[in-house]
Amino acid sequence: MNRTVKVYFQLMMIVMVCLLAVACSVSDQEVGDPSDANKGTGPETSSPSEESNSLDRTYTVGTSPVGSSYNSVANGFASVVSQNSNIRLSVSPYAGPAAWPPLVNSGEVDFGTASGPESTWAFNGEHGFEPAPNLRLLVRGNYVQVVGAVVRQDSDIEKIRDLAGKRLTSDFPGSTISRLILDAALTVNGLTWDDVHQVPVPSTTSGIEALRDNQVDAAFALAPSTPIMQEVHNAIGLKEVGFLDDYGPDEIDQVPQEIIDQITQRVPGSMLINHQPEGFVSKETVGLAYPNQIVVGAHVPDEVVYEVLETLWAHYEELHPIHPWLSGFTPEQMFNPEPSMPYHPGAVQFFKDKGLWNDDVEAIQQQLMPN
Repeated sequence: MNRTVKVYFQLMMIVMVCLLAVACSVSDQEVGDPSDANKGTGPETSSPSEESNSLDRTYTVGTSPVGSSYNSVANGFASVVSQNSNIRLSVSPYAGPAAWPPLVNSGEVDFGTASGPESTWAFNGEHGFEPAPNLRLLVRGNYVQVVGAVVRQDSDIEKIRDLAGKRLTSDFPGSTISRLILDAALTVNGLTWDDVHQVPVPSTTSGIEALRDNQVDAAFALAPSTPIMQEVHNAIGLKEVGFLDDYGPDEIDQVPQEIIDQITQRVPGSMLINHQPEGFVSKETVGLAYPNQIVVGAHVPDEVVYEVLETLWAHYEELHPIHPWLSGFTPEQMFNPEPSMPYHPGAVQFFKDKGLWNDDVEAIQQQLMPN
């Protein structure tokens, strides 16, 4: 074999060895150790892609039936957040404020709108509400203003004490707060339910209709802006009965603490106010105000809660035309320094970043957190 052929065969052998080495290397990488595929990924924590997924999905908002003020508020809340963020909110109406908190508690529903007292009772499992310890506070809304009671314009009832022996709407199985507000009004003015002729009604609306039809002498007074109040006032004329018999609008700061305690024990978070003339309320009178709240389940990711609050803070003016309750909504009222249920961690971080969180609120937060 001549020298040229010998060199040729040597080169071919080198090439074949190199190709075999590369093939073996590729084969080792393809087979390898199956456990190698999981090396370096760490525990299942919230990665940037997972965080993006949590923001880019639809969350549900539980609320009261279609036509109710809380339903309108829920739809406004959902609309503003959905139009101005990556989060989509879908409203789901339920029979009343006691129906959806258990679903938020279990994680089947994500947010909810109700009065502050009702969501507090749900969190604590009071007044017939199923305990929902996984409810968390998102934001405080507006204050609902009511007077003591409402009567026909031609009625001789002028004060709460005049209700003694009169037909008064009662029970309200769908509205615990209405029953307890009336209970507070009777109590602080020296009456009990035994002093009146109770007329059970299925709802506050049906109570106003009973007043219109002269089936009762007095009823629980919904807010003047409520459509049923406007309708009946226009039809027959209505008249307010102030919350306190012995104190006028200029004397609220003189009301004894004992009376205030009797009220707040029944309606947590409430306060006495000077109710200004509006609708059937013909003159300034002593009334009661209590806050509305948006709550959220403890299961909702922190980054979702943070972005919802950030969106409401930046676009609050878009809420104003949606419902009278939202007409005066401001970022400042979103934070409640005396919460009656714990804030969601995402809300805690948001309000810390806004400089609103302090040691006093932190102490309340720790007291309220379930063990």
